[in-house]
Amino acid sequence: EFRRVLFRSMFIIKYIPFLGLALIILIGCLIAYERRPSLDRAIVFGSLAVYLVCVAWLLFTPGQYFFDPYAYYARYFYWHHAKIIYYPSALRSMGSYMNIVMTIPAGVYLGILFHRHLNWLTVILCAGLVGIFNEGNQLILDMIINIQRTVDITDVLTNAAGVVIGYLAFYCLVRPWLKNTSFA
Repeated sequence: EFRRVLFRSMFIIKYIPFLGLALIILIGCLIAYERRPSLDRAIVFGSLAVYLVCVAWLLFTPGQYFFDPYAYYARYFYWHHAKIIYYPSALRSMGSYMNIVMTIPAGVYLGILFHRHLNWLTVILCAGLVGIFNEGNQLILDMIINIQRTVDITDVLTNAAGVVIGYLAFYCLVRPWLKNTSFA
């Protein structure tokens, strides 16, 4: 009985970082919207909150170590509980493509929210920081509470690529219409 209670409490503890991050995301988007309420901002910050909570769920909840056909060639080491793949060996895997797709909206939101302050160098820097944030927090959570995520340099690169592709989509498709909204 004691083991079951201990197992359940350890399992629940692994979800606390996600719940805290989700709460911060929701409060942050609400505060940003309330600064200048409008329908445009309600749509952008509402959809941003949903997107960020979904990404947080994918990245910061307990998972299983991912085994891919390319993982056979992966060069990795363990640091505490964290499995760290330090050589980008799976750039052609389905997981890499999904990482790109997952972060394309981040690039679009980056453009919508900060287009006045961005140049391409800043976009590339922000893209790299998104990948480092995602994998770095998985590393920290894996070391502290063992959420069983693989920290992979390939994911840093593909997350960054997705943000750049998303910003390029914003730049070509969304920016021309942005002048007529409350974000201009």
